[in-house]
Amino acid sequence: MAQNVIGLDLGSHTVKLVVVSMGLRGSEIVKFETEPVKLSSSGNSSQEEVLEAAKRLIERLGITTEIIHCAVPGEVSTIRIINLPSSASRSIEQVLKFELDEIIPYDIEDSVFDHVEIERANDEIKLLCAVVPTQKVKLLLDGLTPAGVYPREVGVAPLVYKEDSSIAEACGDDVCALVDIGHLRTNVAIIGDPANTTRTILRGGKDLTSQLAKLGNVSFEKAEEYKIRDGLGGKVGEVLDDALKPLIREIRQTLKGHLAAGGKSATRVLLCGGGSLIGNLETLMADELGIPVQRYGVPLDGVLKTGPEPPAYETAVQAHALARREELQRARRFNVRRNELAFKGNYEFLKRRVIWAAVLVFAMLAAWGFTTYVKYSILADEADAQIASLKEQTRELFGKAITDGTTIEDKLKSKDENKAPMPTFDAFDIVVELSRRIPVSVVHDVNLLDIKPKRITIKAMVDSEIKAEVTPGQPLEEGQSDPAQEVPQLSPTDLIQQKLSEFTECFTTIRIGKVQTVKERKKYQMDIESKCP
Repeated sequence: MAQNVIGLDLGSHTVKLVVVSMGLRGSEIVKFETEPVKLSSSGNSSQEEVLEAAKRLIERLGITTEIIHCAVPGEVSTIRIINLPSSASRSIEQVLKFELDEIIPYDIEDSVFDHVEIERANDEIKLLCAVVPTQKVKLLLDGLTPAGVYPREVGVAPLVYKEDSSIAEACGDDVCALVDIGHLRTNVAIIGDPANTTRTILRGGKDLTSQLAKLGNVSFEKAEEYKIRDGLGGKVGEVLDDALKPLIREIRQTLKGHLAAGGKSATRVLLCGGGSLIGNLETLMADELGIPVQRYGVPLDGVLKTGPEPPAYETAVQAHALARREELQRARRFNVRRNELAFKGNYEFLKRRVIWAAVLVFAMLAAWGFTTYVKYSILADEADAQIASLKEQTRELFGKAITDGTTIEDKLKSKDENKAPMPTFDAFDIVVELSRRIPVSVVHDVNLLDIKPKRITIKAMVDSEIKAEVTPGQPLEEGQSDPAQEVPQLSPTDLIQQKLSEFTECFTTIRIGKVQTVKERKKYQMDIESKCP
């Protein structure tokens, strides 16, 4: 059963909402919705107006129990890399509290922070940390509460792009700079490089429109219309080209700062956000930055959207990244909804979870019942096969089929009553026979003698030749040949095998493995199948 997760991008010009359906086979975008924010005559908007737009959007869609992720703007957060000794791994929260208190411009007691482990090396832990004033998070949550919306997690805007695996897939093996140009701010995140660089630049599409309105002596609304319609062409393009230089300069400095921090050089830029909709903007940025720039967005073809205009896929990137956060492990994503602001849920959410749990329990019981039935069927078939085999064997042994275990045991005992209580040959007798039967003419060194029931293993070394059996000082009789000339024609190992095979009281089969030459001797292994001990 799929589960819907919502990413809520609280933009200062437009609130964007992406619904992602997550199931066992992956995730799929099922809805993209937007709601304009009420702007002043100069194009400004307050957080209250942004939250009011979010409330209108959520009430219009009737959303109450979905999992929701949103984010605080990057300028209200402090992002730092902290190095700690490995010994601090059990008390990271406490140690970070003291470390961060020294570098943030406000009291750590009045803030919330979270961290993600980057790497461990040389007895050191490298952490990426984000700190946000508690009041900023509380204002956001309080603004969404009237709509009955309780975000599960609150991330940090410039960091959410690094948590979206689809952006990393778009970069491939390249190091990319994702540039999301919004109305009041521009978020920059370096993707595909362990060196973590993110930045929020307080320049965006509003600055361009304001400059165009000022020089063209037109209203902000009219200038916005010219900006989107004409892009970087004609006189409008000349004004926008000049107005874009400060923003591009900040982006260039961010890329240089990434290199100075030990990062890799970005090979291309992914351009997105509402401000990226200006025509030919990617061409201008590519000329200024000296690297390729391409538009990037979420594929929204076929996605449900109730508005009259077709969805602009470049504007859904942050909302989509927020929704996809649910796929990550908790330890790999930032959440500044912590401490007293932590998500506690509500009755509707709990009710839905109970239903989910009941469905899962029922599914598990059904699976268990089916598995039990299948196992019983298999065991029943095996039992029938065993009984049939037992009948056949007892018929051969006793002349009739018997399946009763006690009866079979009694009959077997009666057959064994006449057997001797002690074996005719034990292991000691086997050793004696081996010693007696191996010819003295073979120089034989035993390395291993392993005597087990019904099997004997010998590993030994023999000389390459058999010595004649001559008794020292024994005179030769007339007509008797020299024993030294009567050396058997068999090899030492074959001679040993021949002599031992004569011990038919025990030995049934004698096999000699591969014989190896070691200097002037032969190394072999002999396996003997035996009826005793």
